[in-house]
Amino acid sequence: MSRRRLVPQRKVIFIGTEGDSDRAFAQFLQRCCDQEQLRVHLKIKPASGGDSVAVVEDIGRWLAKNDPGKNYQTRLVLLDHDRIEQDLRAGRDAQAAATRLKLELVFQDPNLEGLLLKLHPGRERQNIAAHRAISELQKVWPTYKKPPTADLLQQRITLDDVRRAATHDQHLRKLLEVLGLWS
Repeated sequence: MSRRRLVPQRKVIFIGTEGDSDRAFAQFLQRCCDQEQLRVHLKIKPASGGDSVAVVEDIGRWLAKNDPGKNYQTRLVLLDHDRIEQDLRAGRDAQAAATRLKLELVFQDPNLEGLLLKLHPGRERQNIAAHRAISELQKVWPTYKKPPTADLLQQRITLDDVRRAATHDQHLRKLLEVLGLWS
């Protein structure tokens, strides 16, 4: 009688995103997990837009409908950090909504394009205003267009770039720790 080889089950992590650009970044991170041979599967779901609270609530509704058994070990939402202050002034608290919905927030500082800028060598510590992020990113990546694809990101950046930037970005480091890409 032959024995079946037991294959370790993948850790399934849910990542909700604001939109297609953030989804491409999450897909890129899935490729990094695969490259490192981690048994991780990312279920990525973009929200339908709005302020940060609307994004969190949209993701929460989707999960309530599509994952009532809470099958994901971790449930994250990627949000642009630059919008949080404005939302709080308007009486909208994404963190409170996330806590209520049992979601963890991970911020891109100041936004995805600002984060992508930090992934370029020598730019890891660069803090820029969100409204300048795309123009600054295009100085080092002239062909960048929004929304990027995971293929485009993989051609431009590496896991080493992400890890280097994470040494100076606590939000990015938290994300890598959850995925098993940071040690």
